[in-house]
Amino acid sequence: MKKSLFLLLALGATTLVRAQEAPSTVPATPAVDAAPVVPQEVVPVQNSVVAPVVVPDAAPTAASEAGPRVAPAVVPVLVPAVAAPVPLAPPEPLVANGRWDGDFNAGFSLSAGNTDSQSLNLGLDSSYQRPDDKLSLSALYLESRTRSVSNGVVTTGLSALQWRLGGRYDRDITAREFGFVGLEFSHDRIRQLDLRTVLSSGLGHHLVKARDDQWDVYGGLTYREDLYGGSGVLINDVQQTRMATTEILLGQESSHQLGGTPARFRQKFVLYPSLFSDKGTRATLDAGLLLDINKTLSLSMKLQGRYDSLAQAPAEKYDLLFITGLSVKFGR
Repeated sequence: MKKSLFLLLALGATTLVRAQEAPSTVPATPAVDAAPVVPQEVVPVQNSVVAPVVVPDAAPTAASEAGPRVAPAVVPVLVPAVAAPVPLAPPEPLVANGRWDGDFNAGFSLSAGNTDSQSLNLGLDSSYQRPDDKLSLSALYLESRTRSVSNGVVTTGLSALQWRLGGRYDRDITAREFGFVGLEFSHDRIRQLDLRTVLSSGLGHHLVKARDDQWDVYGGLTYREDLYGGSGVLINDVQQTRMATTEILLGQESSHQLGGTPARFRQKFVLYPSLFSDKGTRATLDAGLLLDINKTLSLSMKLQGRYDSLAQAPAEKYDLLFITGLSVKFGR
């Protein structure tokens, strides 16, 4: 009996050991074909982002060797930001607002002793210029007084008094040709000229036209009227208080910035031969050099010449003025 019980216990232990040593069977997972990778369109990004990059599995093995499928690995990769193109604003149209350019100058001189003298001069040269037209304005005032003592007698007098005011408008017809119209008033006490009025018109040509360098030549006609003070002046042996005539106008003028220096030079010469032989010929010369001291002030030196073939004593046919002083710049 004991022997039979022992045999049964041994047989059960052997069966249990064999059952633990037997390989466990797992139901086979059917093989699944890998889905094809479809290329996707690359979209530009505006800012730095972390884009997931899918790394496909290796080629699938046989179903018998494949174990449970694992999801594809996702590896974060930093993609540098690509700046989106910024649309450029359309260029602004050219607006010709014009530009004022000019200077105002003043000078004063005083001397004392046996003869006292005082002299004052004021001048203005300015222009308002746009790409296709220009307005020029000029003015001059000159006064000189003297006081002298001889044998106890004091003598005072006005040795010079003249003024001039003028303007001209130029309008381009083409890139090089232009037309103009001008008006000028003047007074000269020494010549007994109470008022001279000159109306001019004509055509011109731009030899040089730039911001800092300009040179024009022009021609046309003028109508001039002179009014004389007192009993008038002697013209062609006739005492006259008024004279009117038509003249030919031939002129040239230029302005230059002298290289890289702070100096500017302007000059103008105009010839006025009369259409009538008994009305004489006139000529005017204006030249000036301005040396900049700073952005506002400049030292000015101006030369002005006048010629009038009909001038009678005590006036001279040639009249020359040299004026120095300080100028105030504007418009630059």
